[in-house]
Amino acid sequence: MATKISTEILIMILNNVQSTQDLYSSLLVNRIWCKVTMPILWELPLGQEYRRVEKLRNKALCIRTYISCMDTQARNLLIQNGFDLSSSPPQATFDYPSFTHKLIIVNLVNFVSVYSSKINPQQIIGSDQNNIKKNNESRLLFSEICRLIINRCTFLDSFKMTGTISNNFYEIYYKNLCNYSDLIGSILKLPGAPEVFKKLESFTSTIENDDICPLYESLISICDNILNMDLSLNSYSQVQLLPKLISVQKRLENLSIAGKSYLDCNSLFRAIISQKETLKSLRLYSVNLNRVEENSSPIDQFISLQELYIVECSGLHKSGCLFLASSFTQLSSFHYFHSEDVAQKYPQEFIIKIIETSNTNLRNIYLDLYPTITFDTNWAILNHCTKITELTLLNLRPEQVIAIFNNNFDELRRFSFGCGIEMFHADGLFCQMAENVPESLETIEIIMGYENPWIFSASSLRKFFEGWCCERGGGNKNIIVIGPRLFTLSDEHFKVIEEYGVQFDIEEL
Repeated sequence: MATKISTEILIMILNNVQSTQDLYSSLLVNRIWCKVTMPILWELPLGQEYRRVEKLRNKALCIRTYISCMDTQARNLLIQNGFDLSSSPPQATFDYPSFTHKLIIVNLVNFVSVYSSKINPQQIIGSDQNNIKKNNESRLLFSEICRLIINRCTFLDSFKMTGTISNNFYEIYYKNLCNYSDLIGSILKLPGAPEVFKKLESFTSTIENDDICPLYESLISICDNILNMDLSLNSYSQVQLLPKLISVQKRLENLSIAGKSYLDCNSLFRAIISQKETLKSLRLYSVNLNRVEENSSPIDQFISLQELYIVECSGLHKSGCLFLASSFTQLSSFHYFHSEDVAQKYPQEFIIKIIETSNTNLRNIYLDLYPTITFDTNWAILNHCTKITELTLLNLRPEQVIAIFNNNFDELRRFSFGCGIEMFHADGLFCQMAENVPESLETIEIIMGYENPWIFSASSLRKFFEGWCCERGGGNKNIIVIGPRLFTLSDEHFKVIEEYGVQFDIEEL
């Protein structure tokens, strides 16, 4: 007798199927499988990101199905405005819009644009009058589909306002998105929208147009249980609104913010502090914190924050930010990339304060060091981060590399480093590294200079392998060299590598 799979287990299985083709195949098994698979498939068109324009164009056919789900009033409105709905007969088999729980708004914008072009191919693109007519038709269709989804779906758990096409079509699609920004801003004004957005757990926004600000204002009053936020601060209006949206959240766990160097983000600083009890991951890109002032009272600990990722931010050397650094007691991962702007002061005190405060909790560190800074940061790592497992330090001096190996990091599994020297004779470095290689070390990544490769002999490589592998048979040992095109190894080098069984990979810088 064939064993029946319960519906609950079948849902769990099919939710983990990665191949869309396999999901289509599951539709044909029987009625139960079809009923379970259809919602999973129809969450994808508007909920997944597309990296290729061709894939996006194929998925635009979903617009025909959405139109089939519209009521008579909406269909008549489209017909009155010149739409040919002969390919979208009424009364669809399933209530497809109800399956939408993830909405990437740029997908809908692009689907509507592609669909409108296909049903009106006779329009001349060069005609301003036709372009206006086409744009108005597309905006109407976009608005009606938004209304359809809000009316039919019970909740949205993910909402993204961002473009993802990574080729020369991106600019065209982004312009289309900006043309719809006023409509996007009014989505939460639709009847039923507050209930649909109430359960929102993930919100992403990178739109620069301030027409979107009404949507932020509505989200502030509706959504207070968002778990994940990925935000771009592109204007002064957004700097005023998005920190408010952050502050009202009750269980925010992951926050990523990209700013502009000219925007004062002092309010953002206070919003981040308001989430100190729940925040697990904080990522800041080009955020201006130069005007942050030190609090009159100590900041309580960020009791949940485990990951801090900072890229090209300014003002971290200010006293207010130093005050903040002492509250990161639970960090397990800290990444810092300095700005290419030479005028930006390197925040060594801020970095050292984080290392001292997090102490042995820090297991993963990535620091973009500058050759001109003192040895203090490296010293702090050596003395406080004894449980480190992954360590990446750029622009080290050879003696700093040796200090890492001499520190007996007995849990270090991966060490990535660069010496910031274009032409570098590494024989002496390899020989000294061989004397105290941590037994736990599995991967070494060497990042060479932009212009000239390192120089090291096969004999020095052999000596290092002897200290690292102890015996022939590298097992799980790996070396990754990231260097310029000129970097090559001789046959003698490869013989040593083969002899010790170390996995050796070369990647172009």
